[in-house]
Amino acid sequence: MATSIICVGAVYIDTILSVPRFLKEDEKLRATGHARRRGGNCANTLEVLSQLVDCGVPKDTETRTKLYLLSVLPSKESPDAAFIGNSIPSVNLQRGCIFRESFDNAASSYIIQAAEHNSRTIVSHNPVPEMTTKEFIESASAIRKENQTGICWYHFEGRIPTVTAESVNWLREKLPMEKISVECEKPDRVYMGRVSEHADVVFFSKLWAEAQSYKDPQAFLHSQIPNMLPGAILVCTWGSEGATCVQKRRNEKEEEIWASVKAWKPSQGPYEVIDTIGAGDTFIAGFLYAIICCEAWSLQQKLEYANKLAGLKVLQAGFDGLAMAM
Repeated sequence: MATSIICVGAVYIDTILSVPRFLKEDEKLRATGHARRRGGNCANTLEVLSQLVDCGVPKDTETRTKLYLLSVLPSKESPDAAFIGNSIPSVNLQRGCIFRESFDNAASSYIIQAAEHNSRTIVSHNPVPEMTTKEFIESASAIRKENQTGICWYHFEGRIPTVTAESVNWLREKLPMEKISVECEKPDRVYMGRVSEHADVVFFSKLWAEAQSYKDPQAFLHSQIPNMLPGAILVCTWGSEGATCVQKRRNEKEEEIWASVKAWKPSQGPYEVIDTIGAGDTFIAGFLYAIICCEAWSLQQKLEYANKLAGLKVLQAGFDGLAMAM
C-alpha cells in the first residue's frame, strides 16, 4: 500500500557566503566562496527523501512513496517558484502549496559560513504572508482526495503557533488514521511542546533539551515520555555526540524500547567537515524513510541509518548523491 509524505513548513532561497572567519561590525571581508540554493527544513528533508525513495522503488510503480510539499510560495510564474520546483522535481508542489500570486520573491536567507570555528550566521527575510489554518485544511483535503488508499504522513516544521496546533488538531479529528511527526528544534517555539503530545514521532534538538536544563538526551527523553501518545517515538539529536530515541510502550504489557548511537564517522582515513547546513533535516529524512519504508528494521537500525546519512551529509556540500553513498 502506497504512503504519501507531506512536509509542512517554509521554503527559503539561501545565499551562502563562505569566509575564513566571522567579520567584525562595520568590517569588509572578501568571501572565499558563494552559492545560491534552495533551503528550508522541510524542502531539505524532501530533497533527501526523494533520493531515498528513488533508490528504494522504481519511479513507475504504484507502491512508490509519494512526496508533497505543503508550503506558501510566491506566484506560480515567478522565477523563485520555478527555482524551488526545479530543485525538488520528484516532489509534488502543485497539489499542496499555496501560491501567493501577488508576490514574486520567496523567503530568503543569507548565510555567513565561517571556516575558523565552522560556524554559520543566518539572517532571514520572508515577504510572503504565512499559511492559514483554512489553507492547510484545503490543501490536506485535496491531497487526501488524490490518495484514496494508503496512509498520509504529515511532518510539521512548526512555524506559526495557532496554525500548527489547529492543523494537527484537525488531522486528529477529521483524518485520525494519518500519521504525524513534528520538530521541536527552536526553544522559543514553546508551543511545539504541546503539539508534540499529539504526534506519532517527535524530533527534539539538543538546544530544546538544554533550554529545559537537561544535560543528556536520555534524561530529557525520560521526562517527556509521560506526556506522549502510546507507541510514540521520541528522538533527541545531540550534535557531535550522536542521538538517542525511545518508543513509548503501547500498553502495560510492553516495555519501552531505547536506542542510542554515537555520531557517525568514516571508519577509514582522515575526514573533514565540509557543510553542516541541513544535517538535521537529513537526519529527519533518514529516520522517516526508515520508519515508513523499512518497517522490519529494529529501532536501533532505524536510528543508525539516519545517523549515518546525516554523518555523510556533513562531509559534502549540499545533498546530491547521499542515497547512493548509503
